[in-house]
Amino acid sequence: MGNQLQRQRKITVHGFILEPSQVNLANWIFQKYPEIAVNVKLQDDELRTRYMNLVLGIIKSLYHKPLRDLTNDKLIKVSKELSDVTQAGFKVDWLASKLKKVSLEKKTSEDRIRKLRQEVQKLKLTISEKKKKKKKASEDMIRELKQEVKKLKLIISEEKTKLTKNPCWITKTEIHISFLEYF
Repeated sequence: MGNQLQRQRKITVHGFILEPSQVNLANWIFQKYPEIAVNVKLQDDELRTRYMNLVLGIIKSLYHKPLRDLTNDKLIKVSKELSDVTQAGFKVDWLASKLKKVSLEKKTSEDRIRKLRQEVQKLKLTISEKKKKKKKASEDMIRELKQEVKKLKLIISEEKTKLTKNPCWITKTEIHISFLEYF
């Protein structure tokens, strides 16, 4: 009886029993990628739903989280989940491609920030050395170096801002629903 009551609150979408809050996203998936579940041979409704929930969770991670919130551990977990749903018969090449994009962009931004910070440290060291040798160093040179440090700090700030925004490859036409509609 309790199981039937739970089912009454859920909606079936293409053979998957989902929460009402998941329906819009599931419909979008099946509209955009109609072949996603063609090879899924799972008979158990609960097991099918669990795998679909994994797909929805992967989408949540790749589409709705800022890069800074995606740790390497989280990306590894998403990769394993992607492997699991693929083995269950889901066609999710498009999500694998998205995972590669996210991973590359995160690594690129983090590498850039690290290099810029190293450059800032080198410039600060140069300024410090010039101040010690004040007789030889001109005030103009010190000002120029300080301006360069400010520029680099601004670039670092811009890179950090990129990490806090939603991934730039998500367009409004790709996913028509908001994160709040999904969860």
